[in-house]
Amino acid sequence: MRRLFGWVAGLVGIAAAARYLARRSRAATPPPAPATTQADPADALRRKLDEARTEPSAPATPDPATAEEAAPRETLDERRARVHAKAEAAIAEMQEPPA
Repeated sequence: MRRLFGWVAGLVGIAAAARYLARRSRAATPPPAPATTQADPADALRRKLDEARTEPSAPATPDPATAEEAAPRETLDERRARVHAKAEAAIAEMQEPPA
């Protein structure tokens, strides 16, 4: 029984030493350098932003479609009333018994 215990303890010790040495050698190797063939996404985004900033922002003559958007919008109270009515309608629809 003592021999068996000795063999098992020896095998466990060897396995632990091998594992330790494998981790140590893996930590000693430097990580691979990043591939230079791929463009950095941050650089691509910066380029796009710079291009967008240098382009003219709006045409000199407004479109008819944008003229409607430039019209005075509804007041805050009108919008609140509209949203409140829409919410009440949705609640009432949810409370109806299923057909």
